[in-house]
Amino acid sequence: MQRSTTRTGNTSNGSNNMLLLLLLLLSLLNGQFELVDGHKVTASLITNHNYPVEEHTVHTTDHYILTIYRIPTSPKLLNHNDTIQKPVVFLQHGILCASDDWIINGPETSLAYMFADAGYDVWLGNARGNTYSRQHKHIHPDTSDFWKFSWHEIGVYDLAAMLDYALEVSNSSSLHFVAHSQGTTTYFVLMSSLPWYNEKVRSVHLLAPIAYMRNHSFILSKLGGIFLGSPSFISWVLGNMELLPITSIQKLFCEHVCSEGSMLKFLCSGLLDFIGGWGTKHLNHTLLPDVCETHPAGASTTQIIHYLQIYTSGEFRQYDHGKEQNQIIYQQSTPPSYNVKNINSCVHMYYSENDYMSAVEDVEYLATLLPCAELYRIPYTDWNHYDFLCFSSTSCTSSTLSICSICSSSSSFTAVLLGVCPFLIFFLKIHSLRNWTDRSSFFSWTWRIRCGCQH
Repeated sequence: MQRSTTRTGNTSNGSNNMLLLLLLLLSLLNGQFELVDGHKVTASLITNHNYPVEEHTVHTTDHYILTIYRIPTSPKLLNHNDTIQKPVVFLQHGILCASDDWIINGPETSLAYMFADAGYDVWLGNARGNTYSRQHKHIHPDTSDFWKFSWHEIGVYDLAAMLDYALEVSNSSSLHFVAHSQGTTTYFVLMSSLPWYNEKVRSVHLLAPIAYMRNHSFILSKLGGIFLGSPSFISWVLGNMELLPITSIQKLFCEHVCSEGSMLKFLCSGLLDFIGGWGTKHLNHTLLPDVCETHPAGASTTQIIHYLQIYTSGEFRQYDHGKEQNQIIYQQSTPPSYNVKNINSCVHMYYSENDYMSAVEDVEYLATLLPCAELYRIPYTDWNHYDFLCFSSTSCTSSTLSICSICSSSSSFTAVLLGVCPFLIFFLKIHSLRNWTDRSSFFSWTWRIRCGCQH
């Protein structure tokens, strides 16, 4: 009798979940959804963890209005001498993401907090079109004119303006730069197009870097490339539109499908696996409700189309408007390629085998074109595109970091750490260098080679 009751309860819960999913799909198909004010949680999350936070507004030269955040110090550094100027680090998110990416894991394993604890002046960027940066001086985001941009404009306008602003406010001449996914693309765009910005960057660290996409393996890119990979009527119709803003349907989905205890929670983790790479064992499933509430954070469809164009052409180049428009805009029939040889900063790139967006072959090919590049390949075959942000490891604690920074000279200890938490190698190198006068060498540890890191 008891077993029968249990089965009935499970069946009832499953039926309710399936009914809810059906209603969500029907509402979506019928257009029964509306835009909602996105979850702007960066400031509140930082405050909730007792870290100081500042919200800043940045105006680009083409009049977009961006919101960025600063963590000037850490509660763990109460006795720190504030008269000493701190090194500045700027973190830039990927496509359909926001500043939340760098803090959502909490103080123990989120990169922004780790930098703050290590004595850095931390800045978190937000690109035009996401939840935090849907403003323009003259154009309303409900119009298509607002969305006439790709990641090229994010690079030459947004990233340039945000870096200038962070340097001015912090009274610094250069900074350390960290980016993920599209954030890395915008770095390549800026430094190739406006090479004098190389002088403003002290060191560069790119997670899942994307420039060339010749070996890109995401199935939707293969399909999308057929229809949108070259200028066409379809790409003209679908371009310059808002892509995946936070809606009322998404809020319902997060509350009932991605929540703890939901029988349909696999849909949330499955979506990340589908986009980033199947089979990862590093996803922190307890974060799914938080990730769902803040992602996707919005973008322009033109950003996606631009990626599909470089996937189809095999070249890293500017947006293809078609021969006639290209002639007007670029004075040539094809889009000009980005000259990555203009990037004279030494670029440190972190990549993985199971990343559908950033293929191993493409990253290694890009490295051959850059004047200076160092590669670190994550030693987990299942590590995917989003594991760089939402990974789970109870071994990676602040106390471990403190011990490791003291013991960093021991290659055997570091080798063990490589097997436990490879992503935090990225942070440990910075943490151990916090008292160095010259941080320009930031990441040039010889033990990386001794421990079998691939270059």
